[in-house]
Amino acid sequence: MVEYLARRTARTLVILVLASVAVFYSLRFAPGDPSGVALSPLALEEIRQAYRERLGLNKPIYLQYFTYLGHLAHGNLGQSLINGKPIGELFLYHGRNSLILGLAALALSYVIGIPLGILAAAHRNRPLDHAVMGFGALGMGIPNFWLALLLVYLFSVKLKWLPSAGCCSPKYLIMPAVVLAAEGTAVTMRMMRSSMLEQINQDFVRTHRAYGLPEWKVLLFALRNALIPIVSLTGLRLGWLIGYTLIVETIFNWPGVGYLLVESVLRRDYPVAQFFSLVLVLAVVLSSWLADILYGVVDPRIRYARV
Repeated sequence: MVEYLARRTARTLVILVLASVAVFYSLRFAPGDPSGVALSPLALEEIRQAYRERLGLNKPIYLQYFTYLGHLAHGNLGQSLINGKPIGELFLYHGRNSLILGLAALALSYVIGIPLGILAAAHRNRPLDHAVMGFGALGMGIPNFWLALLLVYLFSVKLKWLPSAGCCSPKYLIMPAVVLAAEGTAVTMRMMRSSMLEQINQDFVRTHRAYGLPEWKVLLFALRNALIPIVSLTGLRLGWLIGYTLIVETIFNWPGVGYLLVESVLRRDYPVAQFFSLVLVLAVVLSSWLADILYGVVDPRIRYARV
């Protein structure tokens, strides 16, 4: 197990380094720079050059990269070029909002997806099973942005039950969380159904039935093993949520990390954009690392595979 953990951790560190270089260079190669936003459009070129020099943007990119790493190593996260707020303060506020939204969506996907998957397996090839699987197909087939627009039109424009955008009370959280959880709920339902059907056909389940146990107790015994693939995919599910968060937060104007990242990239706020890009990359890579570790815990055969 130690060797397996060391291999996965080393690979994760290499991915993090490569991703940080890619993020840093991609921001600098994109058209425009902070001087185009921070300074007046009528500012002279000499003033723009002085502004770039003050920020160190006139240095080679690789020197800027190592300078930035040095600042991070000393705990200097920098500050926004647009509003002057420390990045640590921005991280606490926007990170908290993203965490609330992500956990709400993850909880919804499990609270709804697991029971529906169990019901579908218990009523295989019956109307309830077909209804649940149809709901799952819709959840996987409808793009997040389209579902968001539909919900806004129905519940905000027509029914006026929920606000279309904003933060941070529960009524503002409902629609973003539902949209973010939609695909995860559908995937969880289908996986739960398949896993339960596999377990129901096992010998130990037939033995419990032969002893005359109630069906709900038999399903409970099968559920223990059926949950293993669901738990092992938690790490990957976190990575998916992080990716979709960018879209959902932008549509619903939810002030999370994804919303701030999009805004900072558009406004060429380099310190904010590169820091929160690295935060999202770190979150996705660590989620993948967590998934690998959970796979190894659930299935010991994986730990001994030389991959």
